[in-house]
Amino acid sequence: MDSREIKNILAEEFFKFQSKLNGQKAGQINSIRQDAFNTMKNLELPTRKNESWRFTNVSWLNDHDFLVRNGNPDINLNDADIEPFTIKDLNENLLVFVNGVYSEKLSRIKYPRDEIIIESFSDAEKRKAPNLIKYFATSADYKNDFFTAMNTAFAKDGVYVNVPGGVFINEPIHVMFISDTRRGPVLSNPRNLFLVGQCSQINVVETYHTIGNNPAFTNMVTEIFMNFATHFEFNKIQNDKGNSYYIGTTQVEQAKNSVFNASTVTMSGRFIRNNMNTIFREEHAETNYNGFYFMKNSDFVDNHTMIDHAVPNCNSNEFYKGILDESAKAVFNGKVIVRPNAQKTNAYQQNKNILLTDDAKINTKPELEIYADDVKCSHGATTGYLDKEAMFYLRSRGISEEMAKSLLLNSFASEVIEKIRIAELRDDIKRQVADRLTVDDIYFCDVLSDVFKAAKSFNV
Repeated sequence: MDSREIKNILAEEFFKFQSKLNGQKAGQINSIRQDAFNTMKNLELPTRKNESWRFTNVSWLNDHDFLVRNGNPDINLNDADIEPFTIKDLNENLLVFVNGVYSEKLSRIKYPRDEIIIESFSDAEKRKAPNLIKYFATSADYKNDFFTAMNTAFAKDGVYVNVPGGVFINEPIHVMFISDTRRGPVLSNPRNLFLVGQCSQINVVETYHTIGNNPAFTNMVTEIFMNFATHFEFNKIQNDKGNSYYIGTTQVEQAKNSVFNASTVTMSGRFIRNNMNTIFREEHAETNYNGFYFMKNSDFVDNHTMIDHAVPNCNSNEFYKGILDESAKAVFNGKVIVRPNAQKTNAYQQNKNILLTDDAKINTKPELEIYADDVKCSHGATTGYLDKEAMFYLRSRGISEEMAKSLLLNSFASEVIEKIRIAELRDDIKRQVADRLTVDDIYFCDVLSDVFKAAKSFNV
């Protein structure tokens, strides 16, 4: 299929989608859907001729007959089916979506709606939630991005969270997205909206899973609006099957004194593209992006970030690390823009990678676009193999080659994983990394302190 055929199929799906909206067609949100669909028709699918997709190929869209599912696909799923996907000992608010549709029977929301609104996008639309109507599609740019336009056109369900001012949500909000492909390939377009009032704090965990052997394509858009002095911990954990495809855009707008911490951990998935974007609307805000990816087989991950310092006196930090095994491939493209009036900006960006085979590949491109002069900005990227001197030092202490390799990779990974602030989630990710390395624990700090003293050249 070429681009025209794909858009014709989407046009047919959009007509079916509109016919199932149950009388919601006259609303403002549906007007935006229609505008996004008209925009999508005039946009081209990205190719490698597009600079931001130069190393990322979406030709797999031609290989699968993805269908938009908007029924009740969870009818055969129960708590036992999702138990393997839960996070051990995590005291959470759980929202489960199956093929993009909210499953009330599988979800567990602890907070009453009159205190904190945690509900599905679909429920919020049905009750005409004023802030949903006010903020929907006002930050994520569907005018210039094909996949954001497609998501906006098909936006039916997802997470809607509205936190009033002065509230600390102690229990994380765990949003679990399940693709049930047992009946065939699936395309879902979850749409999430988070509104956080002043001086409030929220923790969010997103996880992705596929049931069945057919391919699944999740096209996600999340909009986050942070008020004065809010604190937002955002964790995206991607450890899906080899038949999963994912493109996601997270758009964050920050007000004065707000802090946004994002951790993106990618362990598996056939194709993953993470777009993470922040714009500072007011001064004295801070954003921190931390990412870790450990890919093998022929899996692919692309982390594209953009931080817009539109005002003075804001701080941003990006720290991404990757391990690539077998024939896995990765892309890191981090861009920081410092606007002409954004004096006193601090912006740091770093990407480090280890290649375990000659077939593994990384394309890394950190960027700074600076139009102000009173700033502190830096960026850097390194790529290499495991340090031979460090390996030799461990082997000389009687440690096997496989264990020495695991020790070094554990240390490399832990620097990012330790930044995750939810202890139960952090431990769960450590277990996943340890399983990949066939070791029992990720903590080897005492041993490795000697390694680094003896082999200071290990700088990857």
